[in-house]
Amino acid sequence: MKNSVAKIKQKRSRLLYLLGVMALIIGLESTTMSEESKDQSKNAAIPVRLDTDKVAGIGLSPGEPFIAPEDIIEGSHRPRGDMLFKGEQLVMEIFEDNAASYKINDPFPVDEYVLVMSGKLVLTDSQGTVHEYTQGDSLVVPKGFTGIWKMEGNYRELIAIDRKSYDEIFGSE
Repeated sequence: MKNSVAKIKQKRSRLLYLLGVMALIIGLESTTMSEESKDQSKNAAIPVRLDTDKVAGIGLSPGEPFIAPEDIIEGSHRPRGDMLFKGEQLVMEIFEDNAASYKINDPFPVDEYVLVMSGKLVLTDSQGTVHEYTQGDSLVVPKGFTGIWKMEGNYRELIAIDRKSYDEIFGSE
């Protein structure tokens, strides 16, 4: 019985990964958002290719630290990343950071789809359960999550969240 449950979980994990990849291939094939692609995304329903260099972690823009120094448990927080797509309903970003772990005391503000591109993500929820994700794994960090967020290696992730939530948190452009 345990073996069949493990197989079902493994198949479900693979299916979620494949669905994420299919979404990238079918509906979101885009480059970084140039003015032309911003206009196109507003005026026409055409596929947009994600910038392969950015997805590979090449030439990512340095970001502002968003983790308070007192919440960092170990490592150094030096975020890098870029917007890959900002449509009417979906926002996709690539994010990379150094190995570090930090506390998430305030409830996570959105439901966030994550595809681990490199490194390892270890989330420890508020009940103490450890969840590990490596390259190719996908997950959803649910709104309200609190706990420990630990990135190992050269951690890079592809993030997708709904546009409305994104705009509420970060403001609209």
